Parts: sequence; structure tokens; C-alpha cells
Amino acid sequence: MRFIFLATVAVFSLVFSSAVDCMAQMRDYNTMIGITGGTNIGGTVKQFVSEEGAVDLLVYRRWKGWVAAALYEHHMDIREFRGLEWYVGGGAHYGMWQDGKGEPPWVDKIDQDYNAYGIDAIVGLEYNINRSSFYVGLYWKPAYNFTNFTKFWEDEAAFTLRYAL
Repeated sequence: MRFIFLATVAVFSLVFSSAVDCMAQMRDYNTMIGITGGTNIGGTVKQFVSEEGAVDLLVYRRWKGWVAAALYEHHMDIREFRGLEWYVGGGAHYGMWQDGKGEPPWVDKIDQDYNAYGIDAIVGLEYNINRSSFYVGLYWKPAYNFTNFTKFWEDEAAFTLRYAL
């Protein structure tokens, strides 16, 4: 039984290390963590899945509630400026505001729990600071809700500071 366990661990270690080597050949980094601040305050984790494609998870506070967004972003270099790239993409979000604690803009006084979900678009810039592991960025993320305040949210913009792992 111990041999089967050790053999399984060895196989998974080999597969994982070769996958990491393949990802490392695509970019100098493939995972970034960071903070975001603007109309929202929260955290972000970005994982590159291809040379230009990344999945970005944002979790942040807005209107005294919590919102999570999962986005796919396509990155493109700006050749005239070394270290600067722009990206465009889209995804989905889910937000929640608890009774008596939140202040979503679509209610006068919160007396019940609210949940909202919808689709998002994103466009942004990201700059590598002096070829280090630190990146600063700016994005605009308009969204549309399917429930509770089914309108277009065009006001979400934020700065990011990320660290490449």
C-alpha cells in the first residue's frame, strides 16, 4: 500500500513539474497576486493559461457588500513602450449585501439581503516596474446585472498593484 502511494506521488510530481516548466517557458511569470483600489477595494489573483490569455479573480468590497468576479483577459504588448501591455476581456460577477449592513444604490434603506449576478467586460493597462516582479495597472470594468438593479454599471474603475510569483 505504501509503494502505491509513493508511486502515485512520484507520478503526480513529475507531471506537475513538467507542466510548471512548460508554463515557465511561455512567460517569465504565470501567477500574479495583488490589491485593487478605486471604486472598489479588494484583492486579485491572475493566472496565465496561455501566452496571451489569463484568468483573473477579483474579490472586493463595494457599497458595504462583497462582490466576486471571474474574468478572462487577452493581453497584448504595446511595442513602443517596453513593459506596458493592454488587455481586454469579460466574465461574470456575483455580489451580496446583508440586511442592515450594505448600501447598494438601488435601495433607499436596506431591510433585506440582496444578491446580484451578471456579466462583465474589462479593459485595462498593466506596466512592469523596471523589469521587476511588481506591476501597476488601471482597468475599467463595466457590468450588467440580471437581478436586483438590472441596469448597466459603467462606473467601476480601479488601480492595481500586483506581484508576479
